[in-house]
Amino acid sequence: MDSADGGLSVLEGVILCIVVVIFAVLVVHALNAPLDQPGGLVYSAVKENEGCLMLSGGVYGYALAERSINGVDLLCDRPDPSRMGAVSCSVSLFIGDMRSVDIGRAVVEVVTLGGAERLERTAGAPVWPGNWTIVRMGHTIPFLEADDDTLLEPGERFDLVIYPSRPLEPGEKFLIRIATPGGVPLKIERVVPSRITPVMDLG
Repeated sequence: MDSADGGLSVLEGVILCIVVVIFAVLVVHALNAPLDQPGGLVYSAVKENEGCLMLSGGVYGYALAERSINGVDLLCDRPDPSRMGAVSCSVSLFIGDMRSVDIGRAVVEVVTLGGAERLERTAGAPVWPGNWTIVRMGHTIPFLEADDDTLLEPGERFDLVIYPSRPLEPGEKFLIRIATPGGVPLKIERVVPSRITPVMDLG
């Protein structure tokens, strides 16, 4: 039939059939999809990164000495300015993560060629070797403040001090692993500078 007479050509009929089939497939798929679990690549990526930490700024090392970091005192029995005693870093949630994470329940380990040491969390000052602590809680959005608890929420940033029981030697490689409940561990790999100074930017 001639399409000029108001009828459908064969090509138009085929296209219409394809559109109807695609629409039917989409409707059937939507009706059979579970209601409580959205799908898609973006959702999968966000779901996989829930509870994941990321660095929010630089990592700094400190020579082994009694000092104060953000108002929290670090103590030691035998100061040694030729070795690195503590490390500080800031952590926040992965961009787009809308779930809070209890940093107070995190497992913090320092790994070197000599083995791994699991540090204890101390909530008070002063801080001794073999411990880690939260020294400051802030917010990445101006004029907002972090809650006064150990729950790291979207937009918040926590400054941590990691203080292994064994000081690190110049040139020594080390890894800090911070694992939160149910999250993917944050791994921070660095090398102690060959020249130890009171404060060192580890990158």
